[in-house]
Parts: sequence; C-alpha cells; structure tokens
Amino acid sequence: MKTKKDIIRFILILCTGIVMVVTGHFSLSGAVKVKVNETSDIGIEALFRAHMLNDQRLQWSGLETTFGVEAVLAANIQKKLKKGTLDAAVQLFINQPFNKNILADDSRRKYLQNFERDTVEVKQLYLQFSRGNFSIGLGKHASIFGRDYTVGFSNAFFDYPFIRNEAVLNFETGLFIRYTPGIFTFDVAVVNGSENMDTNSSKGGMARIGLKGKNWDFGISAKAQDGIGSEWQKQYKNHAGMDFMIKIGKLRIASEVIYDEYGFHRQYSIDDVFWGRSYYYRDIFYRYKTPITGVGGYLDLQYETSKFFLELNYGEYYPKEIGNPYHDDPIKRALIKLRLKLADGFHVFAVGLFENQREKEPLFQGASDYGILAGFQYSL
Repeated sequence: MKTKKDIIRFILILCTGIVMVVTGHFSLSGAVKVKVNETSDIGIEALFRAHMLNDQRLQWSGLETTFGVEAVLAANIQKKLKKGTLDAAVQLFINQPFNKNILADDSRRKYLQNFERDTVEVKQLYLQFSRGNFSIGLGKHASIFGRDYTVGFSNAFFDYPFIRNEAVLNFETGLFIRYTPGIFTFDVAVVNGSENMDTNSSKGGMARIGLKGKNWDFGISAKAQDGIGSEWQKQYKNHAGMDFMIKIGKLRIASEVIYDEYGFHRQYSIDDVFWGRSYYYRDIFYRYKTPITGVGGYLDLQYETSKFFLELNYGEYYPKEIGNPYHDDPIKRALIKLRLKLADGFHVFAVGLFENQREKEPLFQGASDYGILAGFQYSL
C-alpha cells in the first residue's frame, strides 16, 4: 500500500518528467494546482502551439516561410514556512529546430548561428523566499527592467516591440530583491548581464522604482555594467527607461521608453561575430570604449473580452548616426495581433509585423519589410 510520502514522491517525479519533456510567457503562478499537504502546493502551466511563419524580412531561399511547433511549460512548488513562503519555479521553452541543411554561401554563413535553436531552453529557474511585502530570489528570472504587458505568440519573441527583442533582455540570471510597501514597488538585482551563465567576471546592477494601483502602474528602471563578453568581444548592454500602464474596463494602454547603450568596447569585425548577429547592425564597433547610443519606445493598446483579444503596438527606435548606412536608419515597427477563443484554453491567433524601409546590405536587397505569424494554441 502506498504511503503519503510515496504519493508525494510520485507527484514530484511526474512534474519533473513533464518539465523535462515539454516546455504566455512569464507567469509562474500555476494554472493547475495540486495540494501536496497542509503547507505545500504544486502549480503547473502548459501551452502548446502550432503555427505558420512567413518572415519576408529575410532573403534566404527557404527559411522565410515554415510551419513549426513549440511549447511552454512552467511548474512552481510552493511551501509555507513559519516565517514566510518558499518557491521553487521553472519555466522551459520547447522549440522545433530548423533542418541542418541551411543554405550557407559566403554571404549567408555569418548569420547561420541565428537559426541554431536549442530544443529546450531554460527561461526561468529560481528559488525565492517571501515574507509579507519582501522577497529575495536567486536564479534565472523575468527581468525587473520596465514592465512588459505584450502578449506573445512566439517563443522566439518574433512578435515583440523592437526594444524588447533587440535591446532589453526579457530574462536575467542573478540575485533579485523586491520590496512592495503600499503603492510603491522597489526592485534591485545583481545579474550576469546576459541571459544565461556569464562570460565576464564583472556583474551588472539593475533597479526599478515604481508606483502601482489596481488598474495602473508606473516605473523608472536602469541597468548598468561594464559590458557582456570578454576582452575584445565585450559589448555594452546598458539602459535607462520609463514604463506605464493603465487599464480602463476591457482596454489596456501600456508604453515603455528607453535610452540605450550598445556596441563593442574595442575594434572587432562584425563578420567575426559567431554567437548570433543582429539584423539591425547593433553588434558593431564605433569608437574605443565609447558606446553607441539610441532612444526608442512603443505604445501598446489591448482590448480583450472572454472570446476576443486584439493588440495594436507601434514603436520607433532612433540609433546614433555613426556613418554606417545599414545601422543609422531609424527602425519603425507596427504589430497587429488577434486571438479568438474556439474552446476553453484553445485559440486561433494571427500576427502581422510591419517595418519601415531601411538601407539593406546586398544579402537582403530583395527582402520585404513585413512578417506574418498564424496558428493555433492550447493552454491549461
């Protein structure tokens, strides 16, 4: 006969098995909750997505249009202690990789790393202790920089504003502290500066000070570090920004604005970048120990009912003009997202991404400035 400990052990093994096999995006509260005992609960969230992507911003002979599948799974174990609450949380992305026989001629080889997708990505994994309005956590966590209310339909963040998939990291690894007295929120963190384990011994500092009500939020954020990467590969990754959100009935309005620093510390050829390149030429050298700067932001409008969701997003980004025609043009991006409920947890969605015409390198001369994503998703 199974004992209570055997049952608990079975549940934990089952949850671990799900996490290892499957993987929106940032909530770890647990859509399905299992009560283990009087002091412990387990929450599980799962999302499965099948889609068709047509990204005409690429000119590649094959990669522009593809069907694909992906999933997200999150699990949270929460234990009530005498003096607080302990959470152990994990969120995994499951991605379908591209086939290996990607066209790799001389002009395209430098971008091949952009299409190397990890089948399993650890997006969040942390331990957190909370007591009252204070919490401290260690691990990989959603970034405390700004507040992102965008609803995503892509593990690759294809459908995010420019500053959210080119400048600001959505996840950070490090030590996180939060204090929320009354309407105030104070967040500070010491982080690697890059999303995963570090390649630079120095660490970055982050902070956000905010005010929050039931239907509104406002904050200012900053992130500073001497750079990510080592030696001649070191790059700037600093920001300062402001965010706000207000909800009126079924309408939500949100915005973020940032001042941004990026680029290499030292002379480094863009053609030597082997860890994935920006199509917007952000990984380039300007002057010795001098960051490239930029200013950008977006306005986001969302309207949601029990069966219908519509999101309209428009943003602009203005990089410093440094004399490189592929870098200097401003980036203007509009996003339209539609989600319709077909059954409980089951939706059909469509996304349109539209950008302004910019100077293109010869490889992308025939590309268009739009992308379309459409498919189905099911979530617990």
